Amino acid sequence: MKQVVIPNTDLKVSNICLGAGNFGDKLNEEEAYQVLDAFISAGGNFIDTAKVYCYWATGDNSSEQCIGRWLKLRNAYQNVRIATKGAHYNLDDQEKRSRVNKKEVAIDLEESLQTLGLDCIGLYYLHRDDNQIPVEEIVDFCEEFVKEGKIRYYAFSNWDLDRATSALDYAKTTGKKGFVALSNQYSLAYVKKENNMNPDKTLSLTDMDYLAWHKKTGIPLIPYTSVANGFFEKLRNSGAYHNGTAQPELLKNTMSERMIRAFINPCNLKRYEILEELQKEYGYSMIELSLAYLTNHSAPIIPVVSVRNTAQLEPVVRASEIVLPKDVITKLDECSN
Repeated sequence: MKQVVIPNTDLKVSNICLGAGNFGDKLNEEEAYQVLDAFISAGGNFIDTAKVYCYWATGDNSSEQCIGRWLKLRNAYQNVRIATKGAHYNLDDQEKRSRVNKKEVAIDLEESLQTLGLDCIGLYYLHRDDNQIPVEEIVDFCEEFVKEGKIRYYAFSNWDLDRATSALDYAKTTGKKGFVALSNQYSLAYVKKENNMNPDKTLSLTDMDYLAWHKKTGIPLIPYTSVANGFFEKLRNSGAYHNGTAQPELLKNTMSERMIRAFINPCNLKRYEILEELQKEYGYSMIELSLAYLTNHSAPIIPVVSVRNTAQLEPVVRASEIVLPKDVITKLDECSN
């Protein structure tokens, strides 16, 4: 797999990041180890987890636990770059009250360090934002964790553009390192926030203006849901799109009503037509092309991808090496206008 350096860091990572959101839920420990071993063998080294993964299934941080045991068993501490996250609201809190404050983040960070068996976390995200707290306060306490040696670099997840801009400006004007990446939702499959498959209103979706900001600033986007739950592959397998029209009765054979509502729109149907032509020319799968769009973009993007097994990992590995012409990326982006 290709590797890139995250700007303003010394973190050299694979250009596609392995998401561990399924570890302890849809994958048991043995299956997770198989995926991790295969990813490392293929040249991958960037692994994404969070304290809250998979609390919804097990009531604890089983994803981090699984990775921590794997790191110890394989003695892989020097071979991988672990990114994890804290400051997510409590999943059993119906009001989704913010935990973005120094005290709560310190608790999450200490637990992640112990669970993963690390003295310092390479890349640590705040999993959510709280727009009631000044960005200056958030940046300052993140900087303190860096000075304490508990994290090397910090990043933000689910931050809106105005907040990210303010945080970056503050860091620059005060001579602080600042955050080095953002992890928001983004993929080739366009979706309006009100139609998103995940109804959580605390999520932030990247649009073309945000993408232009990433290109301008050089701050990498490390997006989740990066292949849109396999939407383009499912559309192809459904056989539902012909001559500019998608047939609803056939769509239901491969995708849920929520997916249809989220992704069946003029932009994505245009993009699907382009992908079909690329398939004929290059022979790549829809998953491979969807990821290659991200890794070849003029904006710095390192997609996060979760898989269920090693077979699903194979196209991810292949996508890492694909080179697409710049005009193809431009053409795909123009569909959103």
